[in-house]
Amino acid sequence: MTLFLSLGCVPMEAQCSEHTAEEVADLIGGIVDYKLSQCGAGSIEEWLGGSIAEGAGTTSDWYALALSQYGYSDLSAYERALTEYLSGNNVLSATSREKYALGLAAAGSRNSYVTDILDSSIGEQGMMSWIYGLHVLNNGYTCTKFSTDSVVDTILSLQYPDGGWALFGEYGDIDVTAMTVQALAPHTGRDDVSGAVDRALDFLSAKQKDNGGYESFGTPNPESTSQVLTAVSALGIDCRYDDRFIKDGHDLIDGIVEYRLPDGSFCHTHGGGTNETATVQAFYSFIAFERMTEGRSPLLVLDNRVLPHNTEEHTGSVQPDVQQTTAASHTESKAVSSARTGTVTTSAKTTSTTSLSTSASAAAKTSAVTVTGTTALTTEKLSLSNRTKGSAKPAVIIVIIGSAAVISLIIFILGKRSPKNFLFIALIAGAAVIVVLLTDIRSADEYYSGGKKDKDSVAGTVTMEIRCDTIAGKAEHIPADGIILPPTAFDFEAGETVFDILTEAAQTYGIQVENRGSAGGAHGMVYIAGINYIYEYDFGDLSGWVYHVNGITPSRGCGEYELSDGDRIEWLYTCEIGHDLDEVYEK
Repeated sequence: MTLFLSLGCVPMEAQCSEHTAEEVADLIGGIVDYKLSQCGAGSIEEWLGGSIAEGAGTTSDWYALALSQYGYSDLSAYERALTEYLSGNNVLSATSREKYALGLAAAGSRNSYVTDILDSSIGEQGMMSWIYGLHVLNNGYTCTKFSTDSVVDTILSLQYPDGGWALFGEYGDIDVTAMTVQALAPHTGRDDVSGAVDRALDFLSAKQKDNGGYESFGTPNPESTSQVLTAVSALGIDCRYDDRFIKDGHDLIDGIVEYRLPDGSFCHTHGGGTNETATVQAFYSFIAFERMTEGRSPLLVLDNRVLPHNTEEHTGSVQPDVQQTTAASHTESKAVSSARTGTVTTSAKTTSTTSLSTSASAAAKTSAVTVTGTTALTTEKLSLSNRTKGSAKPAVIIVIIGSAAVISLIIFILGKRSPKNFLFIALIAGAAVIVVLLTDIRSADEYYSGGKKDKDSVAGTVTMEIRCDTIAGKAEHIPADGIILPPTAFDFEAGETVFDILTEAAQTYGIQVENRGSAGGAHGMVYIAGINYIYEYDFGDLSGWVYHVNGITPSRGCGEYELSDGDRIEWLYTCEIGHDLDEVYEK
């Protein structure tokens, strides 16, 4: 017994509960079932021909690519839709162009867009454009400025001393390192690549948590783990048996599965609802794992690719209107949203010369908007206060009464002259009029008031500015100096939030704002998707709008942050989830 107990105390090799191929197939099937239910499709083929094709270029590209690698070769509807999307849109993001090239390749397209965009895209937006450019080259496509080896050499030169890669800073990032390994995987026959990848694996192994997963920016999440699973699978590493990726009996699959919801989708954080990014990344990482167990190629070495041997023979060729950019910080690896959803606050689109100027670091609270030189408000905005502010309610009421009269006349002519019929119509019309009177119905002229709100009980004053310095002048509708609204004073009442002041600014100065999420008393979940027609993902997967209060990035949504006297609000456009803005996060 003593010998038995002593042997039991000897440390054993790390091991975890093995996930069978059937279990992983069930995880993939659960996501498929969730998506089919979500879009009302009866089969994957119907999904491909329906909502995936409809979302080409915006929301469905990673699902299309993943299904292509899962064994579904007929992506013709998606290919046609993506070709049409590219024909009608000037894609500013270099990494987005590379992603669309991969989408076309996954669909088996012969479209010359795949190669046409490479010279103007590889390396044009920093690390991610090198990574995704290499993915395109890994599939056999070529261009004049870069070879596969030259891109690999550049990527190797960007590796950090800790073994990782990142978009900025001095230390490696989990997601970027995993994505880099995915791109380098086909080149591990080179000694320098093999050595760099080994150092990267050591980096990723050291960052893994005891539950088998990872965290990014201090937040545990499944997306980072999905990227690592895709990376090690690309190298032929089975995470179930490699000690480097087993922690406390948990492997990478465990680190993803704990975010699975009952409907088969995945959440971004524990206790959260369905998150599309988490779901699609889990989906393709499981497919990458399955391909590894079957001895097939990495996820992004595409089965359906067809190399265009003769450009002149290509049909439906897209000639991209490429605007080259040199900002190394812009990145994108997922769908760029041009189909906008949610609650929209609209105004007439301003030109790039319509801007208000101030310093990005302005900290002093101002009591008025200062306009100087070429940064004057347009005549259109100045004239907002002179608009005729006719209410829409009288017109709506007149329509209701008129409709009731017409219906009553028709009933009279048809001989249905019972008093009950006319009483019923009168009651319906009366109820509709009451609804109109109690509903806040405003015309565009009323909404864009041109003047600040009169508030009964002012609790204090804040200033707010809106800037997009990181992309200044990169499109016609983007101000050349990056200023959408300079520091401007707003009074606020107790309980008002950052979102309330943004809405007031939109109404007062005619600034287009688009948000998603609930409104009114529950608008704490509001997410700002676009301001001044500049949207999230327009300049990379990490791009979008963030807000600061007193120089700090809050951990709460803009609809939850209640204001205090003297607060300084900044709405800023970021291309690197805030890191190009030197953000300081709320503790």
